[in-house]
Amino acid sequence: MSVQYDSAETLLNATWVAVLLSERDVAGQIPLNYVTNSAVSLSTACFGNRIYDREDAAKCFSNLLSIGYRRLVVDLYWSVNRRTWSFCPVSVPVKSGVAVSSDVSNTTTATASADPATITGNDDSHGHTLYELGSYKCTDDIDPYILADVLVGFFRDTNSRLTVYTTYLVLNLHVAASDSTPDEPASTISGGQLPSGTELAGPMLGSALDDFIYSPAQLTSDRSNLNQSWYKVEQGYMPITEYFTVHENEAGEQSTPDGWPSSKYIQLAKRDRVLIEYGSIDSQLVGYDLSTGESLVFPPGTLTSSVEVSATTNGTLTSGCLYEPGLTRVSQTNSSWAISNGIPVPDGLSTDETMASLSNVLSGVTACGLSPMLNTTLFGQTADQQVEHYRNVSLSSSWAWAIGEPHDAKYGGGDGDPKYDRCAIMDLTLGGHWRSTNCTEQRHAACRIGNSPFSWVLSDTTEYFSNVSDTCPPGSSFAVPRTGLENTYLYNYLLSLPETKVDLSSTDPARREVFLDFNSIDVTSCWVSGGHGAKCPYASDPQQLERRTVLVAAIAGIIILIITALTFFVKCNANRRNSRRRKRVIEGWEYEGVPS
Repeated sequence: MSVQYDSAETLLNATWVAVLLSERDVAGQIPLNYVTNSAVSLSTACFGNRIYDREDAAKCFSNLLSIGYRRLVVDLYWSVNRRTWSFCPVSVPVKSGVAVSSDVSNTTTATASADPATITGNDDSHGHTLYELGSYKCTDDIDPYILADVLVGFFRDTNSRLTVYTTYLVLNLHVAASDSTPDEPASTISGGQLPSGTELAGPMLGSALDDFIYSPAQLTSDRSNLNQSWYKVEQGYMPITEYFTVHENEAGEQSTPDGWPSSKYIQLAKRDRVLIEYGSIDSQLVGYDLSTGESLVFPPGTLTSSVEVSATTNGTLTSGCLYEPGLTRVSQTNSSWAISNGIPVPDGLSTDETMASLSNVLSGVTACGLSPMLNTTLFGQTADQQVEHYRNVSLSSSWAWAIGEPHDAKYGGGDGDPKYDRCAIMDLTLGGHWRSTNCTEQRHAACRIGNSPFSWVLSDTTEYFSNVSDTCPPGSSFAVPRTGLENTYLYNYLLSLPETKVDLSSTDPARREVFLDFNSIDVTSCWVSGGHGAKCPYASDPQQLERRTVLVAAIAGIIILIITALTFFVKCNANRRNSRRRKRVIEGWEYEGVPS
């Protein structure tokens, strides 16, 4: 029986939706391998209590996707007797006489080492049998198709331009322990015991998610002729070439040996949603065939470059940071697919103190160009039991905005209304995080030198936002950082300037704050770069609407309820006023949803 994606959990408020959407959009042309994403281990976040239940797992997967986790590290265990993959580390016994399908030459019949009734002691809350296998409790249907079903539902539920994000799966493969020795390491398997054909984990998930996959075969094809792939789309979808190597042949055809597409190309031009990679493969699976799934699944290490990190409780990384003063080119850093080996969780602190420390560390990790990896069961509760802590960790991985920003996200605003703060500044007193401020303030501009991701210069004079792009020195242009690492280079450059230009203790805000090329002047909560006149791309029909406010799901739901109540009230009053009329015409309200 299939499960479904449960979208009950959300990001809670308009501000957080604006944060993730604006960070996604500002990094939209950065190649995928340099964009940081919140990562989580399903083994700890969903199964840290060692209970492997089908419905609870589906709820946990749904929650993690809903609250912003984009990279899922998946531990799968091959059950030899069932000839299937499972999230459970122990092979659940098969009832006597049950035939188990196999891709080897013959269909085999597996017999349980004991009758299941003597192994299980209770049912779960959904009426399924939980097999007690040593320290584990597992249902017999906890297979990878649960994750596939949830992902398909998630992709279909989030397919508008406002809600689409790229997801990454990393498959760590193991052999399930025997049910007779559930807490002992699994034995090495070989020959006909190994999975083959459609039993292989990569092809299994790849086939289930085939409509949404950006595959190794697609990457190879795209790289071979950029003129017919990444350069054939709108300019705003093209990846920024300073992040990879480009070769050009005599015919003018361009190719790249190391480039990756941008998220805008993947999500909006190709309409793909997921990339799958093999992670670690246990020695007990030494004969596992990686070649069969190579058209769908990337080989180990393609999408992951693990970096050892350590940090103080205030968030300062003592090792692992990819920021190095003086570097100007991406090739000088080791930030491609960089991911932390795990977020250090301090011991002996209260819940609030622990979360505050984690928030600081996560902010430091993303600022250093690393995707933060959560591989801890937070406070002993899985994400289906207590989603709040996992949501806070996900949101703390934001690299751009300060906490509570952009604070204009909840306002409707109006055209040209200056009382709403619709322009972004980097606030040096907030560690380089951003705030939304009044566009009629006067500030210096952050200007990128050439097209270099890491080279910045400050404008010589201050100006209103509408004119500040004209103040950038020759050879530079008004710009906005597009990744956490770019932001760190700008922040540290500004701190290096003499006190005559930058002084954190000054009472003059112009010496502590710098305009960035990012604003929501056109539409509230729709943050765009391109100067004062930049337009929001999410207006569904410009001929009918000159402006369209971007509404998040929570706000939209409230508005719908209000309109429904008002409409009902209006109709009731109209009925009373016109009770003697058989025919009447009521002009109703038409609700316009979020543009897609």
